[in-house]
Amino acid sequence: MKPWHFRSRGMTLIELMAALTIGLFLTWGAFEVYTRSKSNYRTSDATTRVLENTRYALETLEPDLRLTGFWGQHRDGGRVAGTGGIAISCDGADVSGWALDLAVPVEATDDLYDLGCEPLTDARDGSDVLVLRHAAERTAAPEAGRVQLHSDLALAQLFDDGVIPAGFPPSAQTHDLVVHAYYVDNSSSFDPGTPSLRRQTLVDGGIVEDQEMITGVENLQVQFGLDTNGDGGVDRYVDPDDGAMDETSADFIADARVRAVRLWLLLRSDESSGADYSDTRSYQPLDASLAPITPGGELYADEFQRLVVTKTIFLRNLGGS
Repeated sequence: MKPWHFRSRGMTLIELMAALTIGLFLTWGAFEVYTRSKSNYRTSDATTRVLENTRYALETLEPDLRLTGFWGQHRDGGRVAGTGGIAISCDGADVSGWALDLAVPVEATDDLYDLGCEPLTDARDGSDVLVLRHAAERTAAPEAGRVQLHSDLALAQLFDDGVIPAGFPPSAQTHDLVVHAYYVDNSSSFDPGTPSLRRQTLVDGGIVEDQEMITGVENLQVQFGLDTNGDGGVDRYVDPDDGAMDETSADFIADARVRAVRLWLLLRSDESSGADYSDTRSYQPLDASLAPITPGGELYADEFQRLVVTKTIFLRNLGGS
């Protein structure tokens, strides 16, 4: 019996073309899955980072606001002595009058940067500036070169020579003076193209220094909650330039007291989410006089993830301010 003989042969052109087509289709599918997975990961990572930046910004601003108007054992910043004998400078200019205006523990400028200190590069138009003044929460040892507040229930005095002022009882306490002015700059210390939340802050030597708080903050808006009838509650929220707070305005309310501060922050991711992503939403600031912020253009590029956060903080130390 003769064995079977098989003739070996290669693939035909049609079979080869079919195999190549199937291979290319599978390769394209795998590449498409990889591309989408990478894009989803980039978007998810950007969202996570924006949330982290938001949390950090609030954790910085909220405690600072809650301490506003705290003067150690004393209650009235307008009666703190010694402000005229201390010099505060910023970029070589004397800003003592602004920095040591303790009678006004909280103030803001509406959509304008007008501090005596130069911003990092260019303060953002249409963003507010929030100024806070108070004593540090913890007591401190007297230290020369640092502006400090010594107080008891009846008296309070500033000093910067490390020598506790005379005339205070042993129960008096010393605290460092805190002055912060928060603003948004179009740049940051890490990347000229990334906006940042910054603050002008009083440091040792009587100098106001520019410090970076967090990158990615594109806009800061502030409103004050006013108690207009003396019941301790907030009756309405107003912008910093509202006539109710302006003594020269016909709408001025002499008995109005600031009880709360409402913050509005617009944050974006530090990195682009890719060419296939576009932020098509509009963001309306607290200030109704401002037009909605619609991404697209130099200041608010549309390839970034964004988040808006609003927080209202009650100012427990301003009951009589």
